[in-house]
Amino acid sequence: MKKVLSLVLCLALMATMFVMPAVAEDTYREPITLTVFSGLANYAGEQQGWFAKELKDRFNVTLKYISTNVDGNAWTAGVSAGELGDIINLGDLGDQFLTGLQAELFLDWDELDLTPYTNITTYLGDALKKVHDFGEAAGYEGTYGFTYAVAMEDGAWAELVDPTYALQIRFDAWEKAGKPELKTLEDLPAFLKALQDAVPATEGGEKVYAYGGFPDWEDSHMKFAWDLLTYYGYQEWDYLGVNYATRKVEDQLAEDGMYRKALKVVNQMYRDGTFDPESSSQNFDTYSQKLSAGRYLMAMWGWIIGNYNSAEKAANKDGFTTFLIEDSAPAMQTIAKSGSNRMWALGANTEYPERCLEIIDWLCSEEGMIIQNYGPKGLTWDYGEDGVPYMTDFGWQCQEDRANTQMPAEYGGGTFQDGESKINHETIKLEQMIPGKTYSFSYKGWPCYAEHYATALSKAWSEEYADGATSGVDLYRRKGQVSVQSPAAVAYSKAALSEEGQQKRAQFAPVMKEYSWKCAYANSDEEFDALWNEMVTTSKSYGYDDVTAEYMADIEKCFAYMDANE
Repeated sequence: MKKVLSLVLCLALMATMFVMPAVAEDTYREPITLTVFSGLANYAGEQQGWFAKELKDRFNVTLKYISTNVDGNAWTAGVSAGELGDIINLGDLGDQFLTGLQAELFLDWDELDLTPYTNITTYLGDALKKVHDFGEAAGYEGTYGFTYAVAMEDGAWAELVDPTYALQIRFDAWEKAGKPELKTLEDLPAFLKALQDAVPATEGGEKVYAYGGFPDWEDSHMKFAWDLLTYYGYQEWDYLGVNYATRKVEDQLAEDGMYRKALKVVNQMYRDGTFDPESSSQNFDTYSQKLSAGRYLMAMWGWIIGNYNSAEKAANKDGFTTFLIEDSAPAMQTIAKSGSNRMWALGANTEYPERCLEIIDWLCSEEGMIIQNYGPKGLTWDYGEDGVPYMTDFGWQCQEDRANTQMPAEYGGGTFQDGESKINHETIKLEQMIPGKTYSFSYKGWPCYAEHYATALSKAWSEEYADGATSGVDLYRRKGQVSVQSPAAVAYSKAALSEEGQQKRAQFAPVMKEYSWKCAYANSDEEFDALWNEMVTTSKSYGYDDVTAEYMADIEKCFAYMDANE
């Protein structure tokens, strides 16, 4: 009888889900607040604005975020308390996951009935299995979540238009500087100095720097030096760099290594006055505001340039475009149905697993993904008569001036940026073509995107710099200067550090971060060398070489896995 009643209730609830336009009208759903513990979010507190209203209307749910990017002690505090939250987003399928398993912080999805959540069951099977297999290899039975950025089909490039790992340069500054060449990484300081001399201030008179950064996302290196290695095909394996195309590995503390070279380049920028001296004390939000205001001429990643670029600026050939260092071959990630090495989980103590799963299932749907990234349907975007999504005029305004575009009160009020989803963690990979359809989840794969940005900027960049390429990704394909990650490398599950390795890393990682920033701010070569040597000596005394050897053993296993599965 219990089973029959449960089935009836389940069918009734599912019928309500699909018939009612807004779930908040369902009388059985009491209003609740779900806590999202995140290693990716750049925000702490309650979700605000238009996305909060979407969640309230659909699910009668409010999200409250706890972020390790905002509170560096949040993870330790959560583990000590035996409680992280309802929905958990981890930045790596590795040490933290195993620590959480040991502390019994995650809910086993094998105990849940996933049948009602059709997007989860349809698309996340391999991603759930990857987490299951990783836990099983460490001695834990069960499935404690799924990986992120899941592909519909294996092996596609991870970007459609703007490469994630790409040197993004303000084209207007490059033109005004006389179109200087950029042959090697060591040429970057002089190249950027020329650009900054050409554009020393914004139209409002604010000081412009060629380059800037922030320390929020770091714990063992200076990211705004380390990520220069991505232009040569390297991706992070913790602090090590792995080029999956060449099978080369970069040791962060190698005397003749690329990280030291990258730090020297940033230090030269600092001494030239082209690196923002406030970088070490600002956060992601401040950095983003400066980028949006035109105070930086170089950006590190393709996904962030929309903070500055707009159709209005592009009409004047003003905006960030993809550049290539002549001797470089930037990293290009691929995507896999098993997802990448970050993960979603549910808290072991959540009182509302079904409500959590409803939200996650919606975030795996086409409409849910588009709404989360681009705003309310019918206001910022919609489907045309041909069934293809398009951005409205107001939607373009939201994308191009997030911080200043006011949302209507009936959609939550505040600015578009205030109301953006603070989750910052993908379920299905956004930038991929949808099988069986002519468009992608990302608006970069909608016809309206190409039409909107067919501008004086794109034409000038294509003709004057890119040899006819239509986008940064197209430039990589045409030039062949790209280090493409093997899909097998994406599928490989990295081993977690041993307990002894974790203890040693906890000692030397803060040293490497601290002294990397000190090296970047050195006032002379002699000071740089002294700081570098102190960082190396101290880190090695804490066991750096032992941990590196442990990582190298796993990297070799990854290469062997690639050999067997490519």
